[in-house]
Parts: sequence; C-alpha cells; structure tokens
Amino acid sequence: MSSEDKNKPNKSSEMSRRKFFNLIGWGGLLASVGGSAVGTYKFMFPTVLYEPPTVFKIGKAADFGMGVDERLKKERQIWVVKNDRGLYVLIAICRHLGCTPNWFPDQQRFRCPCHGSIYDIYGNVRGGPAPRTLWRAAVSIDAADNQISVNFLNRQDPDPESTAEGLTVEEPPRETAPYFVKSA
Repeated sequence: MSSEDKNKPNKSSEMSRRKFFNLIGWGGLLASVGGSAVGTYKFMFPTVLYEPPTVFKIGKAADFGMGVDERLKKERQIWVVKNDRGLYVLIAICRHLGCTPNWFPDQQRFRCPCHGSIYDIYGNVRGGPAPRTLWRAAVSIDAADNQISVNFLNRQDPDPESTAEGLTVEEPPRETAPYFVKSA
C-alpha cells in the first residue's frame, strides 16, 4: 500500500455532508408525521370529559321547603318543587328556544325573559310561544343515604292538551315514578 492510499479518505465508511442532511431531513419529517398521528389519535379519544354529570344527588327531601326551590337553578339548571303529595324536579330550560325562565313567587309563574313564555308551577304553558310543557327530570331516592338522585337526561315529556288556559297536562298521570317522589 502506498503512502497516498493511506492519506486518502475511505468514502464507503464516512458520511458525506449530503447524506447527513438527507438523514436529518427525513428523520425530522417522520418525527413530525408520527407526532401528528399520535395527537390525532389522542384527540379522538379524550381522557377527560368537561361536561357536568347528568346523574347527581341534590340532598334529602327534608332539605327542601314547600313550593319552588331555586338553589340549584344556576349550578344544575333545575328547580325542585315540593307539594303536599311529594316532590318533582323541573328542568329550567324554556321549551321555545332554550332560554332559562325565572320564577316569580308572587305570580306563581315561571316567565321566560327571551320571548315571554309563561309556565305554571306544574310546568304547563300559560302563555307565550312555547310549544310544549317544561320537562320533568327523573328522580329517585338512593337507599344508601336517602338522598334524592336526579337523572337530567331522563325527562318526562307528555303530549299536552290545548285548553282555554294554555297547554296543559293533567297532574295525576304525571305524578308517577320515576318523575315524582311521593311524600312519606
């Protein structure tokens, strides 16, 4: 072997500048595609749900007084109504366009501020453009701690009759389980 051969670099074992930048470029592209694929997969299956629970406990029946209780209107979007026969939960969503009505105890009426729908204490329509009565949520008493459990998605929605007073549903058929808890 001559002295020139010893000083000449071995091209097969060394990486050229072109090969090095090709390797960096393709590696970066593959890393970017892989990261995007993992991000898309995680987006399709989130690990955290940011919606409020649809089944929740509101306390014991003795915690609520007679009439309409508005304590849970902002937090849970419900009213708890208690009368001599028992307790039911009205969902605070107007059936016209989904606004939140307000309770006026002096008039014994729910009034929607958006378009003027008027409901009585049973959720019957007494005026305005609402086409249906207010929903009632399913309620039950948990045997473990005697608290009232509300299922927000299980709603009572009977067909109302048109009367001179408005859209009305007779009360006795509505006072059935799971939409009504009878007094003990």
